[in-house]
Amino acid sequence: MAKLALLGGSPVRRDPFSTWPRGTRQDEEALLEAFLEGCRDGLEESGKECREGTFGNVGEDSGEIPRCQEEIRNDVRESIPVEPGKKYSWGKNGRRCREFAARYAGMCGTAHCIPVANGTVSIELILRGLGIGYGDEVILPAYTFIATMSAVVFAGAVPVFADIEPGTYNLCADSVEQHITSRTRAVLAVAVGGRPCDFEKLEAVTKKHGIYLVVDAAQAAGARFLDRSVGKYGVAASFSCQNSKNLTCGEGGIITTDSDSLRDAICTMLGIEGQGHTAISDKTLFPRLDHGLTEMQAALLMSQLDKLPGEIYLRGENVAYLEGRLKGNPLLLPMEQDPRIQVHAEHVHLMRVNTQILREYGLNREDLLQALHAEGIPLQPGYQPLYAFPCTTSPEVAHAIGREIDCTPLPVCERAGYEEGVWFYHGIFLGRRRDMDQIADGVDKVWENLEALGAAKRGTGKETI
Repeated sequence: MAKLALLGGSPVRRDPFSTWPRGTRQDEEALLEAFLEGCRDGLEESGKECREGTFGNVGEDSGEIPRCQEEIRNDVRESIPVEPGKKYSWGKNGRRCREFAARYAGMCGTAHCIPVANGTVSIELILRGLGIGYGDEVILPAYTFIATMSAVVFAGAVPVFADIEPGTYNLCADSVEQHITSRTRAVLAVAVGGRPCDFEKLEAVTKKHGIYLVVDAAQAAGARFLDRSVGKYGVAASFSCQNSKNLTCGEGGIITTDSDSLRDAICTMLGIEGQGHTAISDKTLFPRLDHGLTEMQAALLMSQLDKLPGEIYLRGENVAYLEGRLKGNPLLLPMEQDPRIQVHAEHVHLMRVNTQILREYGLNREDLLQALHAEGIPLQPGYQPLYAFPCTTSPEVAHAIGREIDCTPLPVCERAGYEEGVWFYHGIFLGRRRDMDQIADGVDKVWENLEALGAAKRGTGKETI
């Protein structure tokens, strides 16, 4: 039996795993084209400025435009068709944004798609567009990224925390129903890790009580439930395109909806006119918000979208292989399977630590993670419940929403957050089969050395090794 690296042995793996984001030549070309087209007018002006000596000594003696400027201007003329009278820009809500919106709406099967600045303002815009704000309550899981709660607070509403399902870590419909009051306006269901929620139960509860279902699909681009995109569920869905997400442009967000009125309300706030939808009146009760997506962000999203299906497939294949390898090891337990889920986006691959076995050796989740990290296996703890965050109980938040947030601990969130919840980040699953084997070998090695690990911890007399 090989000695644990934590106790002086050699690690299973020394090389880093596959990282994220991953750029391609196609991404580079898409960005370059957006750059060249967007600055067409500016480049013509910069050439004039060069000739006039505006840029100091550059080209001052000869009166010639520097070669780099000349080459770029030639590239603009030769590679991109000119539309007479059109103003080119790097700014927001341009041609590429419209093209991406149409393509993503088609992928999700929704009538509308609105690209926005990030996946937090996307939720806020949905809530504001639905008329949800001060004095209203929005139910959400406590086991999620803080941006979910932040968007509710920014809209002026009160976040109400509900518990999660123990086998999925997604929002529990029964807990949601227990937290509905006369002030509840919406349920904000999060597809944690890219796994679709139980939308059948959640839709039944929200319909029964006459409240909105909004989907936080920040981590779930490409996920499908009962042969429908997660972007098709609820009155609207929100996606994040932040740097870590499976569909990324560094930072960005997406809203999908079938509601014409919600689409018009959001676009009014963003100052987006028409685009083949209901005309937007200048007489609006909404203040304008600067939360649009730029042309270069949209260009990168178009390119990244081409790769998304293949990357989802590769992640799924590697996840299935790894779970097969770990099947005989009781240390890590898989989440429950659901045949209604056709596609799991696998933004993070959630698992549960077998705390009962660890306790038999005087160990806990942190001891297991420390041993695995020493072996070169980057298993990470998941979220801590949002009700434990200092900002949740801050007087500033209470002032903004008009009352304090109920931070009563929820049993499943407690177990997931502090005892058993762990995950592998999605970039790992874009690697090779050998990577999956080494992860499994590392977990097997720790399992075989639990007694030695427990003895080492007892010898230190500390909470962790």
